Amino acid sequence: MLSEQQIANVTNAYYACFCGMNPDRVTGGVHLICSESRNERLRGFGCRYTVFALMRQDVLIIAYAPQHAAFFDALRNRSSAEILTAMHQAFHLRKTQLMVFRQERVHDFGSARILQTADYPLYEAFFRESAPHADPTGWLQSYFEERAAKSYFTGCFADGALTSVCDAPDMPYMEGAIQHTGIITLPAVRRRGYARAAAALAAHHLLENDICPQWECRADNAASIALAESVGYAKYGIAFILEE
Repeated sequence: MLSEQQIANVTNAYYACFCGMNPDRVTGGVHLICSESRNERLRGFGCRYTVFALMRQDVLIIAYAPQHAAFFDALRNRSSAEILTAMHQAFHLRKTQLMVFRQERVHDFGSARILQTADYPLYEAFFRESAPHADPTGWLQSYFEERAAKSYFTGCFADGALTSVCDAPDMPYMEGAIQHTGIITLPAVRRRGYARAAAALAAHHLLENDICPQWECRADNAASIALAESVGYAKYGIAFILEE
């Protein structure tokens, strides 16, 4: 099982793929990095992060695609606050809370278990209820079976039906070393501990397989942040992202 230091190292290496430098190895201040890699379409995301700014304590790292070079060149020698203000005025940025796993806090997983490929009918019923406007025809089963074959899906049950599912989408970088653990819970059964059990089991299972759990959500999603912290994550930093 991965140690806390190993988890920290993998998490830093993962965000270094977005930043162009390891966030844990830079001193305070602003670091501007023009990178062609920010024009690459991210696997599993379906878009490009042409601007990725990471703020941690007294460090602000901004990696940007060449088409934004003139904008950021004009901001050199400005303070972090001035640069962030200018960015918000110029771009429609998504503000994201990044988390890092510290230690397991949940050891009783209740009705949560790893989902198997044979659980697809239960998952499809859950998906249709949780996303009534989405059409799963032609893609959902293959997606589920591919991820379930890797034991990446966990779910909680009540009366034989899925109530909460921890998903594991494709990763843009370091697939097999770090894995995002998204969570969806049916609205009618929220605040009953199902999401916490599913998310805790997902993290536990990843750690047992020497894979670093990863969690991030919109910075204003207080419920998701609280859930992550209750499972064993801690705040890592804030990202400001321009998706194109």
